[in-house]
Amino acid sequence: MNITDTIVAPATTIATQAIALIRISGDDALKIFNRISPKNVPHKKGIYVRKIYDQQNLVDEVVVNAYFAPESFTGENVVEIACHGGVLNTNRIIKLILNNGARMALKGEFSQRSFLNNKINLIQAEGINDLIHASNDLALKIGVDNMSGSHNKAILSLKNDVMDIISRIQVLIDYPEYDDIEGSSNQELIEALEKVNHKVTNLLIRSQMASKSIEGIKTAIVGKTNVGKSSLLNALINEDKAIVTDIHGTTRDVVEGQINLNGVTINLIDTAGIRETKDVVELIGIQKSKDYINQAEFVFFVVNAKQMDDLENVQIFKLLENKNHILIINKADELSDVEQKELLIKYPEAVFTSALNDDIGGLINKIKTKYDSDQLLQSNELILININQINLIEQIKTKLETALNNINNYLPVDIINVDLYDVWGLLGELTGEQMEDEILDNIFRKYCLGK
Repeated sequence: MNITDTIVAPATTIATQAIALIRISGDDALKIFNRISPKNVPHKKGIYVRKIYDQQNLVDEVVVNAYFAPESFTGENVVEIACHGGVLNTNRIIKLILNNGARMALKGEFSQRSFLNNKINLIQAEGINDLIHASNDLALKIGVDNMSGSHNKAILSLKNDVMDIISRIQVLIDYPEYDDIEGSSNQELIEALEKVNHKVTNLLIRSQMASKSIEGIKTAIVGKTNVGKSSLLNALINEDKAIVTDIHGTTRDVVEGQINLNGVTINLIDTAGIRETKDVVELIGIQKSKDYINQAEFVFFVVNAKQMDDLENVQIFKLLENKNHILIINKADELSDVEQKELLIKYPEAVFTSALNDDIGGLINKIKTKYDSDQLLQSNELILININQINLIEQIKTKLETALNNINNYLPVDIINVDLYDVWGLLGELTGEQMEDEILDNIFRKYCLGK
C-alpha cells in the first residue's frame, strides 16, 4: 500500500438506489475530479453541483462535497460525489476516476489514513468498525462512544498513572542515595499500583461482560420430544425456522436462531428431543442434544407439566445441576390457575409459556433479569469489545499483578519496572501508538470498502 496515492471507493453499496456516494481521498482528489467535469470545483471547502463527462458524453449531474487537508476525515484532500444510484452508473463514474489517476482503495483504507494522519486513534478506529457491525443496542452505544473519542481520557489517564510510577522507580534506580523521595516508598508504590490495577480490572470486567452480550450467549433449548421446543424457537425468533409437528422425533439435528433483547444477544440452538428410541439417526441427534447441554452457557429446559417426573426429565435435571438454566413449563394454556400455583410451589423459578400461541412474555422477562445489560447501556465509562483489545487488557492486568507480587515480595525495583514498561507498551498498542505496520494493515483490512 502506498499512502501517497489518491484513492477512490464507493462509500455506499453499489445497487439500484436513488443516490450513491463515491469518496476520493489524496493530494490529487480535486485535480482528478476536475478532469472529468468541465466546470472546476474551486479549492474551497463547500458543496457544489457539477456535471460529469466521459470525453464529450454526459454521464451524470452530481453533488460534490469538497474538503481540504487537514480538515477532513482522512486528514487529506477529500471529494465526495453524490451521484444517481445504480450499478452501471456508479461503476462508470468510479472507472472514470480510476482512469484519471486514482487507484481503488483497499478495505478500511480511508479509516487507516485517518489514523496515520492522527485524526483518530486505534480505539476510535475500532469504534467505527464496531458501529458499522453493531448487532444490538449495546454494541451501537459502545461503537458511538469509542468512535467519538469520548473515552480517550480513560486510556490517557491510565498511561499517565503508569508513567508516574515508572518515573518514581526510575529515580530510585538512578539515584539510590536518595531514599526519601516523595511517593516512592515501598508502601506508596504498592498503593499506586493497586489503584491502576483496580481501574484495569474494572475495565476488563465491563469489556468481557459487554463482549459476551454482543457476541451472543450460546443457549440450548432442550427437553423431551413433542414438548414444544421448536415452537418456542419459532416464537422467540418470530419466524417458522423449525419444523413443528405432533410426530415424536421430528427434530433430528440442531436448528439455530438469534434474538436481541435490549443489549443482549442470545444464540439459540433447538436440539433433538430426548427420549428412548431405536432409530439410529434420532439417537445421534439425542446424543448431540446431551453434548449441547454440556457446551452451552445457558439452557432453556422445556417440559410438559404432566411429564415432569419422567425418566428423561429426571436425567436432564441432573445434567443441569450446575448449569445456568431456565425451567420452561410449556403448553400453559392447558393448565388451570390452581395447577400453575402448585407447580410454582415446587419449582419457584419456573416460567410458563404457550409457544404455539406466542405467549412467551414471562420467558422474555426472565432472560432480561438474568442478563441485564442496562448498567452497561447507561455506563459512561470506557468499554472495549474487540477480542484483540480485550486480550491486550488481559495482558496488562497480568503484568500489573506480576509487578504487584514482586514489589510485595521486596524484589529490586528495576525488576518491577520491567513489567511496568511492558504495561506502558501494551497501553500504546491499545491506542495504536506502538504497532507494527503489518499488524495495522491487518486490523484495517477487516473494515468495509469505502470506510
